[in-house]
Amino acid sequence: MKKQILSALIGLTIVSGSAFAAKEVHKPDQNFISVIAEAGITQENWDNGKNSKLIMKNAYRMTPHVEVSTRSNDVHRLENPVGFDLASYQGNDFDGPLSLDILMRDRLNMETVVITKDGKLIDEYYWNGTSKDSTHLQMSVTKSFTSLTASIFAAKGMIDMSKPITDYLPELKASKGFSRATVQEVADMRSGIKINFSEGLLWDDRMSNVQNWNGENKYPELKGIIDFASLVGERDDHGAGEYYDYQCTNTEMLAKVVERVTGDTMSDVFEENIWSKVGFEHDAKWMSNNDGEVIASGGLNITTRDVNRMMFVLINEGKNLKGEQIIPKKFIDNLLEGDDDVRSAWLLGKETVITNDAWYKDQIRVFNIEGHKFIAFFGIHGQITVGELSTGIVIAMNSAQDEMEGIRAFGITLKQVIPTILKGVSAEAAK
Repeated sequence: MKKQILSALIGLTIVSGSAFAAKEVHKPDQNFISVIAEAGITQENWDNGKNSKLIMKNAYRMTPHVEVSTRSNDVHRLENPVGFDLASYQGNDFDGPLSLDILMRDRLNMETVVITKDGKLIDEYYWNGTSKDSTHLQMSVTKSFTSLTASIFAAKGMIDMSKPITDYLPELKASKGFSRATVQEVADMRSGIKINFSEGLLWDDRMSNVQNWNGENKYPELKGIIDFASLVGERDDHGAGEYYDYQCTNTEMLAKVVERVTGDTMSDVFEENIWSKVGFEHDAKWMSNNDGEVIASGGLNITTRDVNRMMFVLINEGKNLKGEQIIPKKFIDNLLEGDDDVRSAWLLGKETVITNDAWYKDQIRVFNIEGHKFIAFFGIHGQITVGELSTGIVIAMNSAQDEMEGIRAFGITLKQVIPTILKGVSAEAAK
């Protein structure tokens, strides 16, 4: 009976839309906003790709955000780089070969690169006024962090990934799309939901409004992200589980499942179970709405060193440098193995333009390219971090690309830059 009462109270809290925020919600930085207004950048257009060079390292200043603490001085800093000269290696753009430093910095608009092997620093590069201490908006790399948090509670039996998501979020029974999907299908972007894009956008602006992504909410009847999700429809061409269709609302609902089973905010759960345990060097800044409801699909601002460290944990069987288990090994094993459902769903998605030999599972991609199998965190405008288990190499790259999903940029990064660095680091380590 007590559990039922607790569940009801938790449900009432989340339904209200204001995510019972325990953390201080920092308001947008009006001083910064007033300065960049001279360049025509506002809260309404800050996320336009043409503004990336200025905004990617300052994004959290444009919206409300909460801070996620490492909680500890027990930090494993990356020190004593071995050295890896990007200028000594080449990759190809469409007009011919270029040294990797030129290709990455000038053609792909990369701003930061951190390369490690077995958790130790090989080398790092910082361009466009960035440094090892600069945070960078991770965009959809955030999705992977949200899923990694959920994996901890799935391993504890608190989340049954095979159950309908409406078992955890009954409000979604009002949504024709979500009402037929399991938690796993939501995590794999196979939920079968249909998002009706707003005019001129590749998303429904009601979602970005309830998240205060571009200023104040213009839809006051929607108090939080779950209010928006309850309105989402269903695809009429593919059923739930069949089709890989990348929609941010799926990630937001996965975060809501985490909140529902823990009775706490996503930011606090994340801090307690991941950010305070891995050995990160810096606190994170997680963009949110005015109520502290974090943007689980794209709002993390962290350093490139720290996103590199998260990937290291994955290729280190879920353990940090101290040998402590952070992410369940079974989750990583299942990710690397894939299954028939995610493989067939991938083949129906748009990312086959890059390669057919890949899959998307639990908000993370696995690629087989040029003889290399690697895990990948992906975000629009060129946020890519990969980890190869067979070599222990992690490459974290944060960019400021004009295009949201530039096929040329992603293709060159996956087929030229990453294989070249993986081979080069392995060869130099073998000397």
